[in-house]
Amino acid sequence: MRMEVGRRDYNGAANPLGMVVKSKRGRRRYIVFTVPCNVGRNDVLAALEPISGSVPEHKVITSFGGKAVVRCEPGNEKRVAEAMSSAWKGSVSLTTSGTLRTVREKYPELKVPQKRKR
Repeated sequence: MRMEVGRRDYNGAANPLGMVVKSKRGRRRYIVFTVPCNVGRNDVLAALEPISGSVPEHKVITSFGGKAVVRCEPGNEKRVAEAMSSAWKGSVSLTTSGTLRTVREKYPELKVPQKRKR
C-alpha cells in the first residue's frame, strides 16, 4: 500500500486515506442557491470574494443549470446567502444540508457522473 508523506490522523499515526475526524476538521454546511443559467463556478467564486476575509472556509462545489452549491462552516450561511443575493438579484437559498449526499438526493441534476472502475 502506498502512503503519502505528511498524512496523519488525529492521534499522529500514519493515515493512508487522508481522512480526518469530524471533531478535528469541523462541521460543514452545503447550501444550494438559484443563479442565472450562464453563471459558472468562477463567477460564484468572484461573488464570494468580498466575504473571503470573514468567511475563510468556503468553497464552491459546483455551479451549472441555474443552481450553485457552496460549502461553508455552520454559522456562516447567512453571510454566504447575502453575498449571493447581492451578486444576483433573485438568487435564493433553496436548501441547506450537512451532507453533499443529501443535497444530491434532493436535486438529482447536481449529481456528478461516477467514474467507471477498471
